[in-house]
This record gives sequence, structure tokens and C-alpha cells, in this order.
Amino acid sequence: MLPGILRRVGLKPRIGTAQRRARLARNHLLAPAARVTTPLDVARGIVALHATDPATVFLSAAARLQQPTAAAIECALYDERSLIRMLGMRRTMFVVTREMAAIVQAACTQAIAAQQRKLAHQLFAAAGLAEDVPTWLVQLEEATYGALVKRGEATAQELGQDVPALKTQILMAAGKDYSALQGIATRVLLLLSADGRIVRGRPRGSWISSQYRWATLAQWLDTPFVSRAPAEAQTELLRAWLHTFGPGTLADLKWWS
Repeated sequence: MLPGILRRVGLKPRIGTAQRRARLARNHLLAPAARVTTPLDVARGIVALHATDPATVFLSAAARLQQPTAAAIECALYDERSLIRMLGMRRTMFVVTREMAAIVQAACTQAIAAQQRKLAHQLFAAAGLAEDVPTWLVQLEEATYGALVKRGEATAQELGQDVPALKTQILMAAGKDYSALQGIATRVLLLLSADGRIVRGRPRGSWISSQYRWATLAQWLDTPFVSRAPAEAQTELLRAWLHTFGPGTLADLKWWS
């Protein structure tokens, strides 16, 4: 109200550093009075929780909850399943709400899937895994998906027992000091996940573990992602970012998304 009054009398409102910081603390749910009651409220309030490191999700949520507990965050992720862990902006892991998951899938992840599939074709062809790599890879993905349907939930190692080809290893960065053998299961599961067919479930160990069980999206959620046009989804995603983190420049938006 005050800025509007000042404008009407010909004065320009001045916002100092302390006011900007206070506004950010409220918008980011970090101010004590702005903290919320559930992990779902946290994710809705700040668009997405960075999740490349499993612990980051819990620390980010805890900083914004009135009464933070690891159990409540685990419940939202693995029991209620109101929050989804997925690949998204900058080819990075995030935890988002179900509604935002559909937006991120259309806005970012579909394009990532296409890029990663092209890269997988190149890597697998260079390793001589098959004469017709695209066909071979599709067959491997379908076999993996079928094995996951039968198991309900499974780790990569367990799926390797059902689909032996997943145990195949290829040499990465050949000729470099950091070259190493890498199992193809990681890339196959990444492709299925980026296509929106499977999701990361509960980890094998504690809440800081990065070894996840996998499940099909159909088994994990009672409803599939709502299909959206990429341009529409990108608009919604950037609008959500600006609402919480704005104002921002085009460079800010490009870096985040």
C-alpha cells in the first residue's frame, strides 16, 4: 500500500538492502514467520528442491518447516508420494510436487531424454555392443521395464539379475587419466526415467543414501503425468520461478532452467 501512496504524491519508493533481504526470506520460506507445516508446502512454495545430493532435499525442507523431521520428509517422498524426485533443469536432480513434475517433464526432461538417447547411441556403438544400437537399446529398455513391472520395485543390481545385459560395462574416457569402466544399467535407467516411464523410489539405506530402488511411474503414482505442450510448460515453469525468485534477468532464467 505504501509504495502506491508514494507514487500518487510523486515520490519514488526506496527499497533498501535490509528490505530486499527480508522479502527474500519471506518468499523463500526462510523467515520464522513464513515457515510452513508440510514438505509439500515447501515444494509448492519454492518451485523445486535441489536433489543431486540426497541430503540437500532434507536440509532444504527442514530449513523451511515449522517442525522439521526426517520422517515427515520421507513420508511425503515415499509413502504419500506427494513429492517426486526427477531429472530436470540443467540435467540436475530435483524434488517437485506431482503437478510441477508434469510441467518439468514437458519443459525440460523430454529434451534431456532426446539428448541422452543420442549420447547413449554413440557410446554403445563405439563400444561395439550391437550392430543396430537403436533397436538393441529399445529391446533392452523394454526388457528392463518388464522386469521392473514384475518386481514392483528394484535396484539396478536386482534388475541386472533379471536382465543380464544390464551388467555390461563400457570404458569411459578411453586414453584419459580418469578413464574407467561404467555399467550400462545407469544409462538405461536414466533413459527410462527421462522418458517419464520409471521413477526413483525409496533408497536402500538411510535418507542420505544415493542407491535408489526404482518403480514404474504407473506403479508409483495413481495417475500419470498430465501431458503438456513444451512451450506452455516452459512458460509455466519460468512464471513459477519468477514468482518466488524474481525479479530476474534473461540470463538468470536461462541458467536456472
